[in-house]
Amino acid sequence: MDYPKTYWADYGQRIIDALDLKQLSKGEYHGPCPACGGTDRFWISAHQGEVKVHCRQCGDYAAIQKALIEQGLWPANEPSRADNVLEFREREVRAEEFDGETYDVRKRIELHGAKLEGTTVVVPITNVNGGLVGHQRISPDGQKRFTSGMDKEAAFGVCGRIDQNKAYIAEGYATASSVYMATGVSCVFALDAGNLPKVCSEFARVFPDVELIVAADNDEPGIKAAKATGLKFAAPKQAGADWNDILVSHGRIAVENGLKFAKRQAALFTHLDELKITKPEWLIEGLIEKDTLAMCFGAAGSGKTFCVMDMALCISSGKDYHGHAVDQGTVFYIAGEGHSGFARRAAAWKQANGIKPGEASFFKSNKAVIMSEPESVEVLKAEMAELVEKAGRPRLVVIDTLARSLGGADENAGKDINLFIVACDEIKEEYGCTVLIVHHTGHQNKDRGRGASQINAALDHEFRIEAWDETKIILTFTKQKEDAMPEPKAFLMVPVEIITDDMDSISSIVLEYTPDLPSNGSQRMSKGQAVLLKLFRELAENGELERDILRDTYFDRFDNGNKDSTKRKFNRDIRSLIEDEVLTQSNGVLSEVYDDAGA
Repeated sequence: MDYPKTYWADYGQRIIDALDLKQLSKGEYHGPCPACGGTDRFWISAHQGEVKVHCRQCGDYAAIQKALIEQGLWPANEPSRADNVLEFREREVRAEEFDGETYDVRKRIELHGAKLEGTTVVVPITNVNGGLVGHQRISPDGQKRFTSGMDKEAAFGVCGRIDQNKAYIAEGYATASSVYMATGVSCVFALDAGNLPKVCSEFARVFPDVELIVAADNDEPGIKAAKATGLKFAAPKQAGADWNDILVSHGRIAVENGLKFAKRQAALFTHLDELKITKPEWLIEGLIEKDTLAMCFGAAGSGKTFCVMDMALCISSGKDYHGHAVDQGTVFYIAGEGHSGFARRAAAWKQANGIKPGEASFFKSNKAVIMSEPESVEVLKAEMAELVEKAGRPRLVVIDTLARSLGGADENAGKDINLFIVACDEIKEEYGCTVLIVHHTGHQNKDRGRGASQINAALDHEFRIEAWDETKIILTFTKQKEDAMPEPKAFLMVPVEIITDDMDSISSIVLEYTPDLPSNGSQRMSKGQAVLLKLFRELAENGELERDILRDTYFDRFDNGNKDSTKRKFNRDIRSLIEDEVLTQSNGVLSEVYDDAGA
Protein backbone atom coordinates (compact mmCIF):
# COMPACT_ATOMS: atom_id res chain seq x y z
CA MET A 1 0.00 0.00 0.00
CA ASP A 2 1.04 3.61 -0.62
CA TYR A 3 1.27 5.80 2.45
CA PRO A 4 0.74 9.55 2.11
CA LYS A 5 3.90 11.48 1.43
CA THR A 6 4.84 14.63 3.33
CA TYR A 7 5.25 16.98 0.39
CA TRP A 8 7.10 20.20 1.09
CA ALA A 9 4.48 22.15 -0.88
CA ASP A 10 1.81 20.92 1.56
CA TYR A 11 3.58 20.81 4.93
CA GLY A 12 6.85 22.73 4.78
CA GLN A 13 5.56 26.22 5.46
CA ARG A 14 2.96 24.95 7.95
CA ILE A 15 5.66 23.31 10.09
CA ILE A 16 7.87 26.42 9.85
CA ASP A 17 5.04 28.69 10.97
CA ALA A 18 3.71 26.41 13.74
CA LEU A 19 7.13 25.75 15.30
CA ASP A 20 8.46 29.24 14.60
CA LEU A 21 11.49 27.86 12.76
CA LYS A 22 14.19 30.17 11.44
CA GLN A 23 16.23 29.72 8.26
CA LEU A 24 19.84 29.68 9.52
CA SER A 25 21.32 28.34 6.30
CA LYS A 26 19.92 28.00 2.81
CA GLY A 27 17.06 25.47 2.76
CA GLU A 28 17.37 24.58 6.47
CA TYR A 29 14.86 25.80 9.05
CA HIS A 30 15.95 25.47 12.71
CA GLY A 31 14.13 25.54 16.05
CA PRO A 32 13.08 23.46 19.11
CA CYS A 33 12.39 19.78 18.48
CA PRO A 34 8.67 18.91 18.85
CA ALA A 35 9.64 15.56 20.45
CA CYS A 36 12.52 16.29 22.87
CA GLY A 37 12.49 20.08 22.96
CA GLY A 38 16.15 20.36 22.02
CA THR A 39 16.76 24.03 21.21
CA ASP A 40 18.36 24.75 17.81
CA ARG A 41 19.25 21.05 17.42
CA PHE A 42 16.17 20.38 15.31
CA TRP A 43 15.67 21.43 11.67
CA ILE A 44 13.68 20.56 8.54
CA SER A 45 14.65 20.71 4.86
CA ALA A 46 13.26 19.77 1.46
CA HIS A 47 14.52 16.68 -0.30
CA GLN A 48 13.10 15.69 -3.71
CA GLY A 49 9.94 17.62 -2.94
CA GLU A 50 9.32 16.05 0.48
CA VAL A 51 9.87 17.25 4.08
CA LYS A 52 12.85 15.73 5.88
CA VAL A 53 13.26 16.17 9.67
CA HIS A 54 16.45 16.05 11.75
CA CYS A 55 17.31 16.31 15.45
CA ARG A 56 20.89 15.95 16.70
CA GLN A 57 19.68 15.70 20.33
CA CYS A 58 17.15 12.82 20.19
CA GLY A 59 17.42 11.56 16.63
CA ASP A 60 14.05 9.83 17.19
CA TYR A 61 12.32 10.10 13.81
CA ALA A 62 9.23 8.11 14.96
CA ALA A 63 8.73 10.34 18.02
CA ILE A 64 9.14 13.50 15.93
CA GLN A 65 6.69 12.20 13.35
CA LYS A 66 4.13 11.32 16.06
CA ALA A 67 4.45 14.76 17.65
CA LEU A 68 3.92 16.46 14.29
CA ILE A 69 0.90 14.24 13.51
CA GLU A 70 -0.68 15.23 16.84
CA GLN A 71 -0.30 18.90 15.88
CA GLY A 72 -1.76 18.31 12.41
CA LEU A 73 1.62 19.05 10.82
CA TRP A 74 2.23 15.61 9.31
CA PRO A 75 -0.06 13.19 7.42
CA ALA A 76 -1.31 10.22 9.45
CA ASN A 77 0.14 6.88 8.47
CA GLU A 78 -3.00 5.66 6.72
CA PRO A 79 -2.90 4.06 3.29
CA SER A 80 -3.85 6.62 0.62
CA ARG A 81 -6.73 5.85 -1.71
CA ALA A 82 -5.26 7.49 -4.80
CA ASP A 83 -7.18 5.04 -6.98
CA ASN A 84 -10.37 6.82 -5.91
CA VAL A 85 -9.46 10.45 -6.28
CA LEU A 86 -12.87 11.90 -5.48
CA GLU A 87 -13.24 9.92 -2.26
CA PHE A 88 -9.69 10.76 -1.23
CA ARG A 89 -10.23 14.39 -2.02
CA GLU A 90 -13.37 14.60 0.07
CA ARG A 91 -11.61 13.01 3.04
CA GLU A 92 -8.69 15.38 2.76
CA VAL A 93 -10.81 18.51 2.34
CA ARG A 94 -12.70 17.59 5.52
CA ALA A 95 -9.49 16.98 7.44
CA GLU A 96 -9.04 19.25 10.46
CA GLU A 97 -5.52 20.23 9.46
CA PHE A 98 -6.77 21.86 6.21
CA ASP A 99 -9.58 24.39 6.23
CA GLY A 100 -8.91 26.17 2.89
CA GLU A 101 -9.54 25.37 -0.78
CA THR A 102 -7.39 23.12 -2.89
CA TYR A 103 -5.92 24.60 -6.08
CA ASP A 104 -8.54 23.05 -8.36
CA VAL A 105 -11.40 24.29 -6.18
CA ARG A 106 -9.92 27.79 -5.99
CA LYS A 107 -9.46 27.87 -9.77
CA ARG A 108 -12.97 26.40 -10.34
CA ILE A 109 -11.56 23.68 -12.58
CA GLU A 110 -12.09 19.95 -12.91
CA LEU A 111 -9.19 17.54 -12.50
CA HIS A 112 -8.46 16.44 -16.05
CA GLY A 113 -5.30 14.37 -16.38
CA ALA A 114 -4.42 14.99 -12.71
CA LYS A 115 -5.30 13.82 -9.19
CA LEU A 116 -5.16 14.99 -5.61
CA GLU A 117 -2.62 13.68 -3.15
CA GLY A 118 -3.54 15.21 0.15
CA THR A 119 -4.26 18.83 -0.71
CA THR A 120 -1.82 18.86 -3.62
CA VAL A 121 -2.81 18.63 -7.28
CA VAL A 122 -0.41 16.20 -8.95
CA VAL A 123 -0.05 16.40 -12.73
CA PRO A 124 1.93 13.89 -14.81
CA ILE A 125 4.38 15.47 -17.28
CA THR A 126 5.24 13.66 -20.49
CA ASN A 127 7.05 14.12 -23.79
CA VAL A 128 5.89 13.70 -27.39
CA ASN A 129 6.94 10.06 -27.34
CA GLY A 130 4.55 9.35 -24.47
CA GLY A 131 7.26 8.85 -21.87
CA LEU A 132 6.64 10.06 -18.30
CA VAL A 133 9.36 12.57 -17.41
CA GLY A 134 8.05 13.59 -13.99
CA HIS A 135 5.26 15.37 -12.13
CA GLN A 136 4.15 18.90 -11.35
CA ARG A 137 2.77 19.38 -7.86
CA ILE A 138 0.56 22.39 -7.19
CA SER A 139 -0.16 23.42 -3.62
CA PRO A 140 -3.41 25.15 -2.59
CA ASP A 141 -1.74 28.58 -2.75
CA GLY A 142 -0.63 27.92 -6.35
CA GLN A 143 3.03 27.16 -5.69
CA LYS A 144 4.31 24.77 -8.33
CA ARG A 145 7.07 22.20 -7.84
CA PHE A 146 8.51 19.76 -10.37
CA THR A 147 10.07 16.38 -9.76
CA SER A 148 13.68 16.96 -8.77
CA GLY A 149 15.99 16.79 -11.78
CA MET A 150 13.14 16.73 -14.30
CA ASP A 151 14.00 17.98 -17.80
CA LYS A 152 11.26 20.51 -18.61
CA GLU A 153 12.35 21.32 -22.16
CA ALA A 154 9.61 20.39 -24.66
CA ALA A 155 7.79 18.51 -21.85
CA PHE A 156 4.08 19.01 -21.31
CA GLY A 157 0.87 17.72 -19.79
CA VAL A 158 -2.48 17.10 -21.44
CA CYS A 159 -6.10 17.66 -20.45
CA GLY A 160 -8.16 15.21 -22.48
CA ARG A 161 -7.13 12.73 -25.16
CA ILE A 162 -5.55 13.92 -28.41
CA ASP A 163 -7.85 12.02 -30.73
CA GLN A 164 -9.15 14.82 -32.94
CA ASN A 165 -7.65 16.89 -35.73
CA LYS A 166 -7.42 19.92 -33.45
CA ALA A 167 -5.95 20.65 -30.01
CA TYR A 168 -5.28 23.77 -27.96
CA ILE A 169 -2.07 24.57 -26.13
CA ALA A 170 -1.74 26.81 -23.06
CA GLU A 171 0.96 27.74 -20.57
CA GLY A 172 -0.38 26.28 -17.30
CA TYR A 173 -2.56 23.48 -16.01
CA ALA A 174 -5.47 25.65 -14.79
CA THR A 175 -5.72 27.38 -18.17
CA ALA A 176 -5.57 24.06 -20.03
CA SER A 177 -8.29 22.53 -17.86
CA SER A 178 -10.46 25.63 -18.37
CA VAL A 179 -10.08 25.42 -22.16
CA TYR A 180 -10.89 21.70 -22.17
CA MET A 181 -13.94 22.25 -19.95
CA ALA A 182 -15.23 25.03 -22.24
CA THR A 183 -14.56 23.49 -25.64
CA GLY A 184 -14.38 19.72 -25.18
CA VAL A 185 -11.19 19.84 -27.25
CA SER A 186 -8.01 18.47 -25.68
CA CYS A 187 -5.55 21.07 -24.41
CA VAL A 188 -1.81 20.65 -23.97
CA PHE A 189 -0.06 22.78 -21.34
CA ALA A 190 3.58 23.68 -21.80
CA LEU A 191 4.42 24.46 -18.13
CA ASP A 192 5.42 28.07 -18.87
CA ALA A 193 5.65 30.67 -21.65
CA GLY A 194 9.28 29.98 -22.43
CA ASN A 195 8.62 26.29 -23.07
CA LEU A 196 5.52 26.85 -25.21
CA PRO A 197 7.22 27.38 -28.63
CA LYS A 198 9.44 24.32 -28.04
CA VAL A 199 6.44 22.12 -27.25
CA CYS A 200 4.62 23.39 -30.35
CA SER A 201 7.61 22.56 -32.54
CA GLU A 202 7.92 19.02 -31.18
CA PHE A 203 4.16 18.51 -31.28
CA ALA A 204 4.00 19.51 -34.98
CA ARG A 205 6.80 17.06 -35.77
CA VAL A 206 5.07 14.08 -34.14
CA PHE A 207 1.43 15.04 -34.82
CA PRO A 208 1.55 16.81 -38.23
CA ASP A 209 -2.17 16.21 -38.85
CA VAL A 210 -3.32 17.92 -35.65
CA GLU A 211 -3.97 21.67 -35.82
CA LEU A 212 -2.56 23.27 -32.67
CA ILE A 213 -4.10 26.59 -31.53
CA VAL A 214 -2.54 28.66 -28.75
CA ALA A 215 -4.82 29.68 -25.86
CA ALA A 216 -2.49 32.51 -24.88
CA ASP A 217 -2.18 34.54 -21.68
CA ASN A 218 -2.68 38.26 -22.26
CA ASP A 219 0.63 39.46 -20.90
CA GLU A 220 3.92 40.33 -22.56
CA PRO A 221 5.57 36.88 -22.19
CA GLY A 222 2.37 35.11 -23.20
CA ILE A 223 1.78 37.12 -26.39
CA LYS A 224 5.46 36.95 -27.30
CA ALA A 225 5.46 33.16 -26.93
CA ALA A 226 2.23 32.80 -28.90
CA LYS A 227 3.61 34.85 -31.79
CA ALA A 228 6.87 32.89 -31.72
CA THR A 229 4.97 29.66 -32.45
CA GLY A 230 3.68 30.96 -35.80
CA LEU A 231 0.32 29.35 -34.96
CA LYS A 232 -3.15 30.76 -34.62
CA PHE A 233 -3.70 32.18 -31.15
CA ALA A 234 -6.36 33.88 -29.07
CA ALA A 235 -5.85 35.80 -25.83
CA PRO A 236 -8.46 37.30 -23.48
CA LYS A 237 -9.33 40.95 -24.09
CA GLN A 238 -8.42 41.95 -20.53
CA ALA A 239 -4.76 42.80 -20.02
CA GLY A 240 -3.02 40.36 -17.67
CA ALA A 241 -5.80 37.74 -17.89
CA ASP A 242 -5.61 34.09 -18.88
CA TRP A 243 -8.49 31.84 -19.94
CA ASN A 244 -8.96 30.52 -16.41
CA ASP A 245 -9.64 34.10 -15.30
CA ILE A 246 -12.33 34.29 -17.99
CA LEU A 247 -13.82 30.96 -16.90
CA VAL A 248 -14.07 32.16 -13.29
CA SER A 249 -15.40 35.65 -14.09
CA HIS A 250 -17.61 34.98 -17.16
CA GLY A 251 -18.15 31.23 -17.48
CA ARG A 252 -17.46 28.48 -20.01
CA ILE A 253 -19.33 30.06 -22.93
CA ALA A 254 -17.16 33.17 -22.72
CA VAL A 255 -14.03 31.00 -23.01
CA GLU A 256 -15.47 29.05 -25.93
CA ASN A 257 -16.54 32.21 -27.79
CA GLY A 258 -13.26 33.96 -27.12
CA LEU A 259 -11.21 31.12 -28.56
CA LYS A 260 -13.23 31.30 -31.78
CA PHE A 261 -11.35 34.51 -32.61
CA ALA A 262 -8.01 32.72 -32.86
CA LYS A 263 -5.94 34.08 -35.74
CA ARG A 264 -2.44 33.65 -37.06
CA GLN A 265 0.21 36.33 -36.69
CA ALA A 266 0.78 37.35 -40.30
CA ALA A 267 4.25 36.78 -41.71
CA LEU A 268 6.02 39.89 -42.92
CA PHE A 269 6.68 38.51 -46.42
CA THR A 270 5.09 36.01 -48.82
CA HIS A 271 6.74 34.75 -51.98
CA LEU A 272 5.15 35.88 -55.24
CA ASP A 273 4.31 32.30 -56.25
CA GLU A 274 2.46 31.72 -52.98
CA LEU A 275 0.15 34.73 -53.29
CA LYS A 276 -3.45 33.54 -53.45
CA ILE A 277 -6.03 34.95 -55.84
CA THR A 278 -9.39 35.10 -54.11
CA LYS A 279 -12.73 36.52 -55.10
CA PRO A 280 -14.15 39.38 -53.03
CA GLU A 281 -15.98 38.51 -49.82
CA TRP A 282 -18.92 40.86 -49.70
CA LEU A 283 -20.61 42.45 -46.72
CA ILE A 284 -23.16 43.90 -49.17
CA GLU A 285 -22.83 42.08 -52.47
CA GLY A 286 -21.24 44.18 -55.18
CA LEU A 287 -21.02 47.28 -52.99
CA ILE A 288 -18.98 46.89 -49.77
CA GLU A 289 -16.51 44.13 -48.92
CA LYS A 290 -15.93 42.47 -45.55
CA ASP A 291 -13.06 43.60 -43.33
CA THR A 292 -12.74 47.05 -44.89
CA LEU A 293 -12.86 50.73 -43.91
CA ALA A 294 -15.68 52.62 -45.63
CA MET A 295 -17.14 56.11 -45.46
CA CYS A 296 -20.46 57.68 -46.37
CA PHE A 297 -20.42 61.47 -46.72
CA GLY A 298 -23.00 64.07 -47.56
CA ALA A 299 -24.30 67.51 -46.72
CA ALA A 300 -26.40 68.17 -43.65
CA GLY A 301 -29.94 66.94 -44.26
CA SER A 302 -28.98 64.92 -47.33
CA GLY A 303 -30.25 61.65 -45.84
CA LYS A 304 -26.90 59.98 -45.15
CA THR A 305 -27.97 58.59 -41.76
CA PHE A 306 -31.15 57.15 -43.32
CA CYS A 307 -28.99 55.43 -45.92
CA VAL A 308 -26.43 54.02 -43.47
CA MET A 309 -29.12 52.87 -41.02
CA ASP A 310 -30.83 51.09 -43.92
CA MET A 311 -27.59 49.21 -44.70
CA ALA A 312 -26.89 48.43 -41.04
CA LEU A 313 -30.39 47.14 -40.30
CA CYS A 314 -30.33 44.92 -43.39
CA ILE A 315 -27.03 43.37 -42.24
CA SER A 316 -28.23 42.88 -38.66
CA SER A 317 -31.43 41.14 -39.78
CA GLY A 318 -30.17 39.33 -42.89
CA LYS A 319 -32.54 41.16 -45.23
CA ASP A 320 -31.23 41.85 -48.75
CA TYR A 321 -30.14 45.43 -49.29
CA HIS A 322 -32.40 46.42 -52.19
CA GLY A 323 -31.50 43.37 -54.25
CA HIS A 324 -27.96 42.93 -52.88
CA ALA A 325 -27.35 39.94 -50.58
CA VAL A 326 -25.76 40.74 -47.21
CA ASP A 327 -23.51 38.83 -44.81
CA GLN A 328 -25.79 38.71 -41.78
CA GLY A 329 -24.31 39.46 -38.36
CA THR A 330 -24.20 41.75 -35.38
CA VAL A 331 -24.00 45.52 -35.91
CA PHE A 332 -22.66 48.07 -33.44
CA TYR A 333 -23.88 51.59 -34.24
CA ILE A 334 -21.94 54.34 -32.44
CA ALA A 335 -24.33 57.28 -32.63
CA GLY A 336 -22.95 60.69 -31.78
CA GLU A 337 -26.09 62.64 -32.64
CA GLY A 338 -29.75 62.25 -33.52
CA HIS A 339 -30.58 60.01 -30.56
CA SER A 340 -34.17 61.21 -30.22
CA GLY A 341 -35.07 60.29 -33.80
CA PHE A 342 -33.11 57.05 -33.98
CA ALA A 343 -35.76 54.89 -32.33
CA ARG A 344 -38.46 56.28 -34.65
CA ARG A 345 -36.38 55.60 -37.76
CA ALA A 346 -35.52 52.07 -36.63
CA ALA A 347 -39.15 51.31 -35.73
CA ALA A 348 -40.35 52.58 -39.11
CA TRP A 349 -37.75 50.43 -40.90
CA LYS A 350 -38.69 47.29 -38.94
CA GLN A 351 -42.38 47.88 -39.60
CA ALA A 352 -41.86 48.48 -43.33
CA ASN A 353 -39.62 45.42 -43.69
CA GLY A 354 -41.59 43.02 -41.48
CA ILE A 355 -38.79 42.52 -38.96
CA LYS A 356 -40.02 41.14 -35.64
CA PRO A 357 -38.48 41.67 -32.18
CA GLY A 358 -35.29 39.66 -31.76
CA GLU A 359 -34.66 39.26 -35.49
CA ALA A 360 -32.07 42.04 -35.78
CA SER A 361 -28.78 41.80 -33.83
CA PHE A 362 -28.29 45.55 -33.62
CA PHE A 363 -26.76 47.58 -30.76
CA LYS A 364 -26.82 51.40 -30.64
CA SER A 365 -24.59 53.44 -28.36
CA ASN A 366 -26.18 55.91 -25.97
CA LYS A 367 -23.50 58.53 -26.56
CA ALA A 368 -20.57 59.37 -28.79
CA VAL A 369 -17.23 57.61 -28.34
CA ILE A 370 -14.14 59.77 -28.74
CA MET A 371 -12.14 57.60 -31.11
CA SER A 372 -9.03 59.79 -30.93
CA GLU A 373 -8.68 59.12 -27.18
CA PRO A 374 -7.17 55.67 -26.39
CA GLU A 375 -8.92 55.53 -22.99
CA SER A 376 -12.35 55.94 -24.62
CA VAL A 377 -11.51 53.35 -27.25
CA GLU A 378 -10.56 50.83 -24.53
CA VAL A 379 -13.94 51.36 -22.82
CA LEU A 380 -15.65 50.81 -26.19
CA LYS A 381 -13.70 47.60 -26.79
CA ALA A 382 -14.50 46.26 -23.33
CA GLU A 383 -18.24 46.85 -23.71
CA MET A 384 -18.21 45.39 -27.22
CA ALA A 385 -16.36 42.31 -25.95
CA GLU A 386 -19.09 41.64 -23.36
CA LEU A 387 -21.84 41.94 -26.00
CA VAL A 388 -19.90 39.82 -28.48
CA GLU A 389 -19.92 36.94 -25.99
CA LYS A 390 -23.73 36.95 -26.15
CA ALA A 391 -24.51 38.16 -29.67
CA GLY A 392 -21.52 36.98 -31.70
CA ARG A 393 -18.78 38.87 -33.51
CA PRO A 394 -19.81 42.00 -35.42
CA ARG A 395 -20.00 42.23 -39.19
CA LEU A 396 -20.32 46.01 -39.17
CA VAL A 397 -19.40 48.87 -36.83
CA VAL A 398 -20.82 52.29 -37.75
CA ILE A 399 -19.36 55.56 -36.45
CA ASP A 400 -21.88 58.38 -36.96
CA THR A 401 -20.42 61.00 -37.31
CA LEU A 402 -16.66 61.43 -37.62
CA ALA A 403 -16.89 64.97 -36.23
CA ARG A 404 -18.74 63.84 -33.09
CA SER A 405 -16.32 60.96 -32.53
CA LEU A 406 -13.34 63.33 -32.55
CA GLY A 407 -14.58 65.40 -29.60
CA GLY A 408 -12.22 68.34 -29.23
CA ALA A 409 -9.72 66.95 -31.77
CA ASP A 410 -9.25 68.62 -35.15
CA GLU A 411 -10.44 66.78 -38.27
CA ASN A 412 -7.96 68.84 -40.30
CA ALA A 413 -5.00 67.78 -38.14
CA GLY A 414 -3.19 64.73 -39.47
CA LYS A 415 -2.12 63.61 -35.97
CA ASP A 416 -5.69 63.53 -34.64
CA ILE A 417 -7.04 61.81 -37.74
CA ASN A 418 -4.28 59.18 -37.56
CA LEU A 419 -5.34 58.33 -33.99
CA PHE A 420 -8.92 57.97 -35.22
CA ILE A 421 -7.91 55.71 -38.12
CA VAL A 422 -5.71 53.54 -35.88
CA ALA A 423 -8.66 53.00 -33.52
CA CYS A 424 -10.90 52.02 -36.46
CA ASP A 425 -8.25 49.62 -37.77
CA GLU A 426 -7.85 47.98 -34.35
CA ILE A 427 -11.57 47.20 -34.20
CA LYS A 428 -11.61 46.05 -37.83
CA GLU A 429 -8.63 43.73 -37.34
CA GLU A 430 -9.79 42.34 -34.01
CA TYR A 431 -13.16 41.19 -35.31
CA GLY A 432 -12.57 40.96 -39.07
CA CYS A 433 -15.47 43.37 -39.54
CA THR A 434 -16.16 46.42 -41.69
CA VAL A 435 -16.05 49.86 -40.10
CA LEU A 436 -18.30 52.45 -41.77
CA ILE A 437 -17.77 56.16 -40.98
CA VAL A 438 -20.47 58.79 -41.55
CA HIS A 439 -19.06 62.21 -42.42
CA HIS A 440 -19.94 65.65 -43.81
CA THR A 441 -18.95 67.07 -47.20
CA GLY A 442 -16.10 69.54 -47.57
CA HIS A 443 -16.84 73.21 -47.09
CA GLN A 444 -15.64 74.12 -50.57
CA ASN A 445 -15.33 70.79 -52.40
CA LYS A 446 -18.59 68.83 -52.31
CA ASP A 447 -16.96 65.87 -54.06
CA ARG A 448 -15.20 64.64 -50.91
CA GLY A 449 -15.57 64.46 -47.16
CA ARG A 450 -14.09 67.39 -45.34
CA GLY A 451 -10.94 67.29 -43.25
CA ALA A 452 -7.42 65.90 -43.54
CA SER A 453 -6.45 63.94 -46.65
CA GLN A 454 -5.45 60.93 -44.51
CA ILE A 455 -9.14 60.07 -44.20
CA ASN A 456 -9.72 59.38 -47.87
CA ALA A 457 -6.32 57.71 -48.29
CA ALA A 458 -7.20 55.09 -45.63
CA LEU A 459 -10.57 54.14 -47.15
CA ASP A 460 -11.42 51.03 -49.14
CA HIS A 461 -14.90 52.31 -50.08
CA GLU A 462 -16.41 55.78 -50.19
CA PHE A 463 -19.85 56.91 -51.32
CA ARG A 464 -21.72 60.22 -51.39
CA ILE A 465 -25.36 60.81 -50.47
CA GLU A 466 -27.21 63.74 -52.08
CA ALA A 467 -30.77 64.95 -52.06
CA TRP A 468 -32.62 64.96 -55.38
CA ASP A 469 -35.59 67.29 -54.92
CA GLU A 470 -37.42 66.62 -51.64
CA THR A 471 -38.51 63.06 -52.31
CA LYS A 472 -35.38 61.16 -53.37
CA ILE A 473 -31.75 60.67 -52.46
CA ILE A 474 -28.91 59.49 -54.69
CA LEU A 475 -26.10 57.14 -53.57
CA THR A 476 -22.96 57.55 -55.70
CA PHE A 477 -19.71 55.65 -55.09
CA THR A 478 -16.64 57.88 -55.26
CA LYS A 479 -14.00 55.28 -54.29
CA GLN A 480 -13.89 51.52 -54.75
CA LYS A 481 -10.34 50.45 -54.01
CA GLU A 482 -10.36 46.93 -55.45
CA ASP A 483 -13.51 46.63 -57.55
CA ALA A 484 -15.36 48.27 -60.41
CA MET A 485 -17.30 51.37 -59.40
CA PRO A 486 -20.98 50.47 -58.78
CA GLU A 487 -23.67 52.37 -60.62
CA PRO A 488 -25.43 55.16 -58.68
CA LYS A 489 -28.59 54.13 -56.85
CA ALA A 490 -31.70 56.23 -56.22
CA PHE A 491 -34.11 55.86 -53.31
CA LEU A 492 -37.53 57.30 -52.62
CA MET A 493 -38.01 58.71 -49.13
CA VAL A 494 -41.31 57.07 -48.20
CA PRO A 495 -43.27 58.26 -45.12
CA VAL A 496 -44.30 55.50 -42.69
CA GLU A 497 -46.82 55.90 -39.86
CA ILE A 498 -45.79 54.26 -36.58
CA ILE A 499 -47.34 54.05 -33.11
CA THR A 500 -45.36 55.27 -30.09
CA ASP A 501 -45.25 53.54 -26.71
CA ASP A 502 -47.83 56.13 -25.60
CA MET A 503 -50.13 55.02 -28.46
CA ASP A 504 -49.65 58.25 -30.42
CA SER A 505 -49.36 58.14 -34.20
CA ILE A 506 -46.22 59.70 -35.69
CA SER A 507 -44.38 59.38 -38.99
CA SER A 508 -40.84 58.62 -40.06
CA ILE A 509 -39.05 57.83 -43.30
CA VAL A 510 -37.84 54.62 -44.94
CA LEU A 511 -35.96 54.27 -48.22
CA GLU A 512 -37.41 52.47 -51.20
CA TYR A 513 -35.27 51.72 -54.23
CA THR A 514 -36.29 53.33 -57.52
CA PRO A 515 -34.67 52.91 -60.95
CA ASP A 516 -35.51 56.56 -61.62
CA LEU A 517 -32.16 58.35 -61.85
CA PRO A 518 -31.72 61.98 -62.87
CA SER A 519 -30.08 62.63 -66.21
CA ASN A 520 -26.35 63.24 -66.50
CA GLY A 521 -25.01 65.15 -63.53
CA SER A 522 -28.29 66.48 -62.19
CA GLN A 523 -28.21 64.25 -59.14
CA ARG A 524 -25.78 66.79 -57.69
CA MET A 525 -28.63 69.19 -57.20
CA SER A 526 -28.51 72.10 -54.78
CA LYS A 527 -31.35 72.77 -52.39
CA GLY A 528 -32.39 75.77 -54.49
CA GLN A 529 -32.52 73.64 -57.63
CA ALA A 530 -34.56 71.01 -55.81
CA VAL A 531 -37.08 73.62 -54.63
CA LEU A 532 -37.39 75.06 -58.13
CA LEU A 533 -37.83 71.63 -59.75
CA LYS A 534 -40.50 70.71 -57.22
CA LEU A 535 -42.38 73.94 -58.02
CA PHE A 536 -42.09 73.21 -61.75
CA ARG A 537 -43.59 69.74 -61.29
CA GLU A 538 -46.43 71.18 -59.21
CA LEU A 539 -47.41 73.69 -61.90
CA ALA A 540 -46.57 71.79 -65.10
CA GLU A 541 -49.13 70.09 -67.27
CA ASN A 542 -47.88 67.11 -69.28
CA GLY A 543 -44.35 67.98 -68.27
CA GLU A 544 -44.40 71.51 -69.73
CA LEU A 545 -44.69 75.00 -68.24
CA GLU A 546 -44.11 78.54 -69.46
CA ARG A 547 -40.99 80.02 -67.90
CA ASP A 548 -42.77 83.31 -67.04
CA ILE A 549 -45.45 81.46 -65.04
CA LEU A 550 -42.77 79.56 -63.10
CA ARG A 551 -40.84 82.77 -62.43
CA ASP A 552 -43.88 84.76 -61.25
CA THR A 553 -45.06 81.96 -58.94
CA TYR A 554 -41.52 81.57 -57.56
CA PHE A 555 -41.41 85.31 -56.76
CA ASP A 556 -44.79 85.16 -55.03
CA ARG A 557 -43.70 82.29 -52.77
CA PHE A 558 -40.02 82.87 -52.11
CA ASP A 559 -39.24 86.59 -52.47
CA ASN A 560 -37.69 87.81 -49.22
CA GLY A 561 -38.08 91.50 -49.99
CA ASN A 562 -34.93 91.78 -52.09
CA LYS A 563 -36.21 91.36 -55.67
CA ASP A 564 -32.75 91.58 -57.24
CA SER A 565 -31.46 88.78 -55.02
CA THR A 566 -34.53 86.60 -55.70
CA LYS A 567 -34.22 87.22 -59.45
CA ARG A 568 -30.52 86.24 -59.45
CA LYS A 569 -31.26 83.09 -57.46
CA PHE A 570 -34.10 82.08 -59.81
CA ASN A 571 -32.01 82.67 -62.93
CA ARG A 572 -29.02 80.79 -61.48
CA ASP A 573 -31.05 77.74 -60.47
CA ILE A 574 -33.09 77.57 -63.70
CA ARG A 575 -29.89 77.88 -65.75
CA SER A 576 -28.29 75.04 -63.74
CA LEU A 577 -31.32 72.79 -64.27
CA ILE A 578 -31.12 73.41 -68.00
CA GLU A 579 -27.34 72.89 -68.14
CA ASP A 580 -27.72 69.62 -66.21
CA GLU A 581 -30.40 68.59 -68.72
CA VAL A 582 -33.04 68.23 -66.06
CA LEU A 583 -35.13 70.80 -67.95
CA THR A 584 -35.04 72.07 -71.52
CA GLN A 585 -36.34 75.42 -72.83
CA SER A 586 -37.84 76.19 -76.23
CA ASN A 587 -39.70 79.39 -77.13
CA GLY A 588 -40.13 80.29 -73.47
CA VAL A 589 -41.60 76.88 -72.56
CA LEU A 590 -39.81 74.61 -70.06
CA SER A 591 -40.00 70.82 -70.38
CA GLU A 592 -38.66 68.08 -68.07
CA VAL A 593 -36.11 65.64 -69.49
CA TYR A 594 -36.87 61.93 -69.00
CA ASP A 595 -34.20 59.23 -69.07
CA ASP A 596 -34.72 55.69 -70.32
CA ALA A 597 -35.83 54.50 -66.90
CA GLY A 598 -38.70 56.96 -66.77
CA ALA A 599 -39.35 60.05 -64.68
